[in-house]
Amino acid sequence: MLKVATVCSGIGAPEKALTRLGISYELVCFSEIDEAAITSYCSIHNVDRNKNFGSLTEVNEKPIPLDIDLLVGGTPCQSFSVAGKGEGGDEGSGTRSSLMWSYLQFISISKPKVVVWENVPGVLTQKHLHNFRRFYFMLLAYGYNIYSEVVNAKYFNVPQNRERLFLIAIRKDVDCGYKFPIGYDSGMRIKHVLQDDVSTIMELPNLEKMELYQPYIDEQTHKIIRCGFLNWNKYRQTNVILSIEGIAECVMYSDDSYNGAKIYDNRIKGKEIIRRFSAVESFRLMGFTDKDYDKCRYKVVDGKKVNNVRETNLYAQAGNSIVVTVLMAIFGVLYGINDWEDKVYQERKKTPEQLLYELPLFRYMEEVDRDAS
Repeated sequence: MLKVATVCSGIGAPEKALTRLGISYELVCFSEIDEAAITSYCSIHNVDRNKNFGSLTEVNEKPIPLDIDLLVGGTPCQSFSVAGKGEGGDEGSGTRSSLMWSYLQFISISKPKVVVWENVPGVLTQKHLHNFRRFYFMLLAYGYNIYSEVVNAKYFNVPQNRERLFLIAIRKDVDCGYKFPIGYDSGMRIKHVLQDDVSTIMELPNLEKMELYQPYIDEQTHKIIRCGFLNWNKYRQTNVILSIEGIAECVMYSDDSYNGAKIYDNRIKGKEIIRRFSAVESFRLMGFTDKDYDKCRYKVVDGKKVNNVRETNLYAQAGNSIVVTVLMAIFGVLYGINDWEDKVYQERKKTPEQLLYELPLFRYMEEVDRDAS
């Protein structure tokens, strides 16, 4: 049984991925400071709060577990992100992203067999690359082989354009090599993750400033398809209106549910609305289930269903998470789970032959055959 620890744990995407893959594990500890996220984490994974290590900044003040097979951490990315202030993550700077150095201290003490670090690709830009290089070379010095790749969640059965850098460090005494999984377009689109019934409170203000236009939609819809603009907020992504025939922009970390792109929900003629994603839909976009959402949102007290975590907190928790299906693919390859593709793509899994015929050359030949007939 794997002994697992996570830091900056959020609502526990790594734990969820392991569970869905059927990998048995023992939780050594998780590390989270946000009270709402702790509540959601414990609700989803049925874990007691005493498993919480607390703030990662206290890494030198608390005993560190030494027997860890897998350590996963998506340390804060805001200071590296193009959507943030670009403050960086230099050690001792006090920025949120500088927590990566506390994570490194945790690694240096615990020496887990496998380390996974997730962050935004912005850490690879010229301004921030020195932090990534130092992090990388310190892990080499600790006795790890390093594998890294920028992975887009849209290739792992969620309709979201979300690029993230994954670094996998495997201790040299147990390393057998690693190759990142290669995903594909499963056909999942925004329309496939939408709720059937959406409350009227989902509608947006200031629609008089809205501009809608007819997008060009061809058979290649595995992309962000914009169909309008709101002109009411200074942030571009908040103004964008998306067609549900395409995929979503990156789900953002925010406790303001009006942030992020909006969708033109035109599934029912005569009831078309411009709206934001619901919290349930945000969970789906991150690979979590409706049952996970319900566990976070509500609890049962004296036989009655009462509020557990506020809706606004759930928006933030979704945007702050790692996509579950991406981790399932990464862990599936790492631990030799032969049917990981079945569990990631489910009924949308494609055969090698189907993927072959989707190559540009074969598409071109099909078009030639159609034209000839």
